[in-house]
Amino acid sequence: MTTAPPPPRIAVKRRLIYALIVYLPFLLILAGVEVGTRLKMAHINSLDLFVVTPQQQAQVADASHATIFEGDPLLLWRLKPNLDHVVWDFTVLSTNAQHLRSDRSLQKKQPGAIRIVCLGDSVTFGYRVPTVWPDKPNDYDRQALPYPMLLEKELRAANPNKQIEVVTMAVPGYTSHQGLAWLRRDIDRLKPDLVTISFGWNDASLSDVPDSEAIKTNWSAVTVRWLVDHSQAFAHATHWLRARQTPGARVVRPAPRVSEQDYLNNMMAMAQLAKQKQAAVIILAAPYRDQVTNPSEAGLMQRYRAGLRSVSSQNSLAFLELPELTEAAYPTNEGWFGELIHPNDMGHRLITLELLKLIRQTRALGDLKIPSLTS
Repeated sequence: MTTAPPPPRIAVKRRLIYALIVYLPFLLILAGVEVGTRLKMAHINSLDLFVVTPQQQAQVADASHATIFEGDPLLLWRLKPNLDHVVWDFTVLSTNAQHLRSDRSLQKKQPGAIRIVCLGDSVTFGYRVPTVWPDKPNDYDRQALPYPMLLEKELRAANPNKQIEVVTMAVPGYTSHQGLAWLRRDIDRLKPDLVTISFGWNDASLSDVPDSEAIKTNWSAVTVRWLVDHSQAFAHATHWLRARQTPGARVVRPAPRVSEQDYLNNMMAMAQLAKQKQAAVIILAAPYRDQVTNPSEAGLMQRYRAGLRSVSSQNSLAFLELPELTEAAYPTNEGWFGELIHPNDMGHRLITLELLKLIRQTRALGDLKIPSLTS
């Protein structure tokens, strides 16, 4: 009995030609739809499609806030790149090509360099630090700096022969849910020696939809948002489909954007990830001025802070809590705040002072000279 000879193998080059014949018309049609959409229809900003809850829209998607934000497929929003001394909500800021608040581009970490990553929300970002009035954009205190920038300035002055950089990895409106996804994505590229982590108020803030539902970070959700961000045809199709959906009878019961347990899990996950990458970790308690203005919110902040203090101790993590920046010190702490949530420039100087003390005590940066900073 003779066996049939195996079918002849098709050369790779011929396979590619066959695939091109099959798929090229389809790709040309898609390209034509995309070009036609861009030429004939109004541009849709991906930020408007990504940010859908009323609470998030109030923070990042209205006309004034959109001047510094754009859509991000993973995190929903991020800072626009290459802003140059833009005035936004009484804050003057610049950003680099990597969407970070900085006046210089972030390069590949060099051998021997010390890199600190300050991960957080609008507090770490430095909301209204320095403060500037829109009608006087050049009239502000250039010595007033958010604590990451002030930390870099002081460490560089004390170690002139060392390459030290502090990365402000912080965006207004972010929760620990976004912070964890961001750190997972970028920590291998950043290679930090020290990571400071501070989230809180956005996590505890009430929302119609929790972040775990509103900001899904699985690959399929991120891929869809990437298509929306890069294709106007896809963006218009998404907008059309949403407009045809009939609002359901869902009962909305506002709850924290991130539950207390999820918040603690996220904070510990960020800390453990940093430690796995051989970085030291400092957890910063979120500031909050008083328990008079909004007692229920203040109660949530106290609970989240107490839980964070406890799990940080259980996991032997350095924990920085400044009594002056909590409701326990009210009303004598008003001089440290710009308003209820955000420390002013003096508050940021206080955070820097205490961070330097803790870095020195824990030897988080080894033998690096840590300066003393008077408040």
